[in-house]
Amino acid sequence: MKRYYDDYDFEEAFQKQLENVEEFEQRARIRRMMGIAYRTTTTTAGDLVEVDIYPAFRDRHDMPRTRRGRESRPSQKALNDRRARRRLMQLIETNFGQGDLWCTWTFDKDHLPETIEEAEHRFMLFIRRVNRKRKALGLENVKYIAVTECGEDKNGTHRAHVHAVMSGDMDRDLLESMWTYGRWNHTRRLVPDQDSGLAGMASYISKDPRGRRRWKRSRNLKEPVVTRSYTKFSRKAAESMAIDAGELERQIGKKYSGLKLLEYSVRINDINAGCYIYARMRRVKETTKRQRE
Repeated sequence: MKRYYDDYDFEEAFQKQLENVEEFEQRARIRRMMGIAYRTTTTTAGDLVEVDIYPAFRDRHDMPRTRRGRESRPSQKALNDRRARRRLMQLIETNFGQGDLWCTWTFDKDHLPETIEEAEHRFMLFIRRVNRKRKALGLENVKYIAVTECGEDKNGTHRAHVHAVMSGDMDRDLLESMWTYGRWNHTRRLVPDQDSGLAGMASYISKDPRGRRRWKRSRNLKEPVVTRSYTKFSRKAAESMAIDAGELERQIGKKYSGLKLLEYSVRINDINAGCYIYARMRRVKETTKRQRE
């Protein structure tokens, strides 16, 4: 196996849309001389599958220079936000689904926290009570991803509340009775969308106008499954996919059978005009006769 170098920030390096196909094809000779191979990273998160296809280089000096982590630049901030949303979506899709709970936990005037930190602390005390009860019921600790918000009511009072996606294997009435800080709570069962899954929830939880991470997670969440390959798509195949949407759909369908292609994008850089392909897919579930009716 030849040694390739790909330890660079491909999302930062490839942000330009492919517009001039002729120029891209003309620079193919340069890419052949550089010995580019294409690495395919496949991330499986429940029924969600995401694919990143991007160049790996024979010579380390040919890699694009990137500045991952410099959040002062607006472009880097947008990139970091996009990564955070994608990471959160993968965690939610891996750990939650049909029948789990989307909850809103509120505070009444007698338990109104003065700060976000105090609201978060009270939520963690609630989680400890829930886990003690779950242990008594023979259940494992609750899985959750939560975000705490603070808004104003009509009187101008700042009121915090917590949104959380949580395990649904516990009686809802019992769960709600264990929240002792307010009565106006709401829990509902999750019903993932056939195409987008729980992406809307992930987008809501990850938004943060103040620029810091707002969501917290339990330690017992499973990680998505990540596999990597240098041989799934050859250089020729990847670059044919970049310039021909029909070829991209055909090749993706061939390599990832049983999955529905939902969206894809192709971007290049100004250094070597190599391409970065992103694809998002979802597992196709069989529909029974009763469901069709």
